[in-house]
Amino acid sequence: MNRQKPIDTLVVDATLFVVFVAFAVIGAQYQPMARELPLPISIVGGLLVFALLLTELFPRVQQALPWVQRAGLTTIQTKGSSKHSKREGLSGREWSKVLRWICWLAALLVGMQTIGYLPASGGFIFLMTWLEGRLSWWKALASAVAACLFFYVVFNLFLSVSF
Repeated sequence: MNRQKPIDTLVVDATLFVVFVAFAVIGAQYQPMARELPLPISIVGGLLVFALLLTELFPRVQQALPWVQRAGLTTIQTKGSSKHSKREGLSGREWSKVLRWICWLAALLVGMQTIGYLPASGGFIFLMTWLEGRLSWWKALASAVAACLFFYVVFNLFLSVSF
């Protein structure tokens, strides 16, 4: 089964890898207690996505790492195996959705560096749920405020950590 992988899977994998690496770099700059959660998650996520990217680029790596399998838009799961469907790539509409997500993640990273994690995560949650999730603005605002309050209470008050 020597099939060429669609370019969209490589783009998504590479983008996720860059996002995980960026989160790891940002997390490494936090105080020791503040980095206990984001740093391991971003490192492990980056390693897993890197393994997935390697299996996409080099078919021999897939034989060496049989536990790495793709399950997504182009995969149909059956008992004990995964089969690719006839669909080879993303449509233009699906590509635009993927690119929007990439832009949202980039905006979150930039926001975390420039205005801090609380306003950036609140703005991210509000805009994502309002624009992408199509919730009413007040429900999106309520979810963003609730998330920011949760983050503040857990990280700033209970754990006494600032980012």
